[in-house]
Amino acid sequence: MKNLLFLQIFFFFIGINLFANDLKVDNLLEKIQQSKTQKEKENLLNQLKYQLFQINKKAREESNAILDAKTKVPTKTFQEEK
Repeated sequence: MKNLLFLQIFFFFIGINLFANDLKVDNLLEKIQQSKTQKEKENLLNQLKYQLFQINKKAREESNAILDAKTKVPTKTFQEEK
């Protein structure tokens, strides 16, 4: 029962964290569209680039970890020698 509760809480926080990353990018895009000065737009664009870089870096690391784990999975079934 404790494991089930732990898993629910874990996935809840993961969902919130992923949703929060999307909100940061969306907020930056809105601020860029609403900004009036060129200097402010450049600053916000740099922040947006950094946020997207962080998201892409995390996704790349996760995909590399999945590919590494997939290569370690045996493709042949185990047969005992007689």
